[in-house]
Amino acid sequence: MFIPDLSGRSGPKFIALADSFAEAIESNEIKANTKLPPQRILSYRLGVTVGTITRAYQELERRGLIEPKVGSGTYVKDRQAEQDTFYHPITNREGIDLAICRPLLLSQQQHLSAILQDLSDEPTAQKAVLDYYSAEGLKGHNHTLQQWLTKRLQCDIDNRRLIWTYGGQHSLAIIVHALTRPKETILVEGLCYAEFVHTCQQSERKLVPVQFDEMGIIPEDLELHCKRHKPRLLYLTPAVQNPTGIQTSDSRRLKIIEICRRHHVLIIEDDVLYCPPSHRKTPLVAIAPDITLYVGSFSKYFAGGLRVGYLIVPLSLRGEMQKALRANCMHISPLMIDLVCRWLTNGAMQHVDKEIALELNARHRLLNQYFPQHSNNVVPGFNSWIPLPEPLTGYRFSQRLQDKGVHVREAEMFTVGRYPPPAAIRISLTGPTSRNQLKTGLEIIRYEIDLRTED
Repeated sequence: MFIPDLSGRSGPKFIALADSFAEAIESNEIKANTKLPPQRILSYRLGVTVGTITRAYQELERRGLIEPKVGSGTYVKDRQAEQDTFYHPITNREGIDLAICRPLLLSQQQHLSAILQDLSDEPTAQKAVLDYYSAEGLKGHNHTLQQWLTKRLQCDIDNRRLIWTYGGQHSLAIIVHALTRPKETILVEGLCYAEFVHTCQQSERKLVPVQFDEMGIIPEDLELHCKRHKPRLLYLTPAVQNPTGIQTSDSRRLKIIEICRRHHVLIIEDDVLYCPPSHRKTPLVAIAPDITLYVGSFSKYFAGGLRVGYLIVPLSLRGEMQKALRANCMHISPLMIDLVCRWLTNGAMQHVDKEIALELNARHRLLNQYFPQHSNNVVPGFNSWIPLPEPLTGYRFSQRLQDKGVHVREAEMFTVGRYPPPAAIRISLTGPTSRNQLKTGLEIIRYEIDLRTED
């Protein structure tokens, strides 16, 4: 039984007693769920009144350190368990999740702790990030993003072309609403990011799928649809195609730009998915800045919970895009942007980038033990595209895996219109929190494929 030492403590006795217990609890000398001494016994041992003990326990309860249980006594709170419950997702998928695509959380928590400490010592910054602004935001934030992008993309970026957003999905929604009207046509890759499809469906935009192969969108089919539908926008993911992971070749990029220029089509270049440093190519926005709207996001490159992204838009569209942003959310939280800018300038973003690349390499080596690469043009990013042998189909196979506790995304989830879905699934190597969990998931998938093909 813990008996506090009150010697040398000044002030009211109940406060001294509460402080003594608090120090023991914080130092873990008294463990969580430990029962505190009965008040009468403690008052006798310390030579104080029962009322003093009662007031001390009430003070500890006010501080959130203990809790009384009727008929049982007073116990030290298990605050870690309380936090785990408080921060537990409302919807939590059981099993091995190879469906969700997210950045691996490595040292980001330490970077968050350090940057919040820095911010707590800067009154000017605190006042600025809590204020209300126009869609243009703060000068320092835009300047920081401009410098980082100029270095990253290897081209000069006018900061007037930059617009902060709440992540890639928010950027896409703003573009669609700003530059198109209901019933207008948007061209997309035949297999396309599902949430972009949902955005267009909800806003009554017409999506037309364009054929693509291992080098990207097929120019002849793009030309055909440009003539037939006279679209306003072309949406594509040239750096890391979602879901297949292929990368558009340099020659295809030039042909796509040439066709879009002739037919007055604007290009949405979605560069949200993580691309390893060794595979990054010159983006379309650096080649054709006048017709390209570039979508980037730190939610996929640093931490999913950030919900901070950005747009690089042609100067001619700046007014329309800012008007759409104001109508949608007025402006992006300067607090979240400030955190990102600090990570961009203090090296944290670069450090995490290298960490993710190393861990991703290890996970791809694990993947290759079970599924050798199917194409030389596939980017070793967060996701991997697994073709299935006959008679398997993506939908039926994903349902079978779900019964085994493994979640994946089938090709049918990405299919646009009547585009024929291939027999394939997309798995995310970063969904599992550990390599062992990933290995177990891959073993189950490999076993189920082999089992079905033997039947």
